[in-house]
Amino acid sequence: MLTRAACFLSALIFSQLSFSQAFFQGFDLVVTNPAAAVAALNKYQESPTGEANDSNTFLYRYLANGSREATHLVVVVYPSANVMEETLALNGSSPDWLQFAEEMSAVAEIENEIIGQFIATGGDPANVTSPGRAGVIYEMTVSDPVTYLNAFNELSAANPDVMTVSYLSALLANGENPSTHNAVSWFNSPSELLMNQPQTYNGWGTFLEKISDVRTIESTAMVQMVTSWVSD
Repeated sequence: MLTRAACFLSALIFSQLSFSQAFFQGFDLVVTNPAAAVAALNKYQESPTGEANDSNTFLYRYLANGSREATHLVVVVYPSANVMEETLALNGSSPDWLQFAEEMSAVAEIENEIIGQFIATGGDPANVTSPGRAGVIYEMTVSDPVTYLNAFNELSAANPDVMTVSYLSALLANGENPSTHNAVSWFNSPSELLMNQPQTYNGWGTFLEKISDVRTIESTAMVQMVTSWVSD
């Protein structure tokens, strides 16, 4: 299907669900017919196969993506590794999935795909409920994951009143992209995102001091949700 570690985060990333220990796939897509892509996703999600799996799917459009050609990002979130394995096996033998793949390939091309795991959440998911939510994705190479995770958690704890939710993910399969992690911060709208830059957060300077020697940002991107399919 589709992606960007973007992802990610992770996809992630991205509903008002608890993502603790969840895994995700991300697909960066170059879409030539967005309406047809949404129709194909809707058709699959409403099929017997789509209704039988416990994954949650999120479709985003890129607002800014550097030099990459991808126009959209699809993130599929699984509550556990077992559910991910079961869903992939189900799709592998499903006529519904085959038809979806054929319909999607006619209107979209995969530019990149990833697999990752959510490892930390900052803020309250209840802060971000808008169907048009926007996120900024930081893809990073992290040489000391423990130091970065501790700094991420400390920064989140120092800003309980910021109306956002952030997710930190480890990238487990990412092709030739050197990024090992991504961090995604979500806001209710693009304007809310632009007006709440992290440089204004309490403890931002301390955070930078702690992670400057262990983190390299490889890329940044901005996305906005188009629609989502969340299992019951």
